[in-house]
Amino acid sequence: METTKINIGLRACVACVVLVISIFCEKGNATEATDYSIPAHWLPLPATTNKAVDVFYLYPTSWTSTNPNPEVCAIDNPSMLIKAPESFAIQATAFEPIGNIYAPFYRQDNLSPSNRLEIIADIPTLDAVAAFDYYIKNFNNGRPFILAGHSQGSDVLSNLLAGYMKAHPVVLARMIAAYVIGFPITAEYLTNNLHLKFAEGPGDTGVIISYNTEAPDVLPGANPVLSGLIGVVINPLTWTRAETLATTNQ
Repeated sequence: METTKINIGLRACVACVVLVISIFCEKGNATEATDYSIPAHWLPLPATTNKAVDVFYLYPTSWTSTNPNPEVCAIDNPSMLIKAPESFAIQATAFEPIGNIYAPFYRQDNLSPSNRLEIIADIPTLDAVAAFDYYIKNFNNGRPFILAGHSQGSDVLSNLLAGYMKAHPVVLARMIAAYVIGFPITAEYLTNNLHLKFAEGPGDTGVIISYNTEAPDVLPGANPVLSGLIGVVINPLTWTRAETLATTNQ
């Protein structure tokens, strides 16, 4: 009887150890950045680099989930692998006449209503920073570059600007502009990140360019992307920060 009890106890202990190791490994894998030495983790890389300028692009939310709780997709999520190239074709190709475009796949949040900014600051930002660092070390070759993002991509981009660029001022010095579109760059954010500056006019370089748009039927305060935040903006038609209305003929 005693031997049986001891065996059962040992088995229980072993099971607990295995469970703890499994949980630790799962968490460890989840918090490791995606490996960007693998070409499949990039949207098509430039066939040639004959432009003098690079563009590093982060696409908006490109997958859906019915989970009401925060959830981050896998890097090979089928929906994202289909939708991200569609966003690339609509948005990033605007830069093709002037730049070599680099765009990583990155794990994304499902736009969960709770703790969304904190979730995006974790794994999505981890991936984007790893991708950008790999790009700088392996693809950039010292060229000046433009950063461009939209929606969740811009949220991630704001984190990259705040963290990576502060730690790498030599890289920041080569930044022509950062288009952080569809996510608010607040006055508080700029105060907390004095290494960054916001555009004042059309000739500025090394600056953040940001603005937000929404349909006429969106109620005030109802835009989930803005998260109740008020952003500093520059008008993309007049290139001023004044509140003067820019009409459709402009």
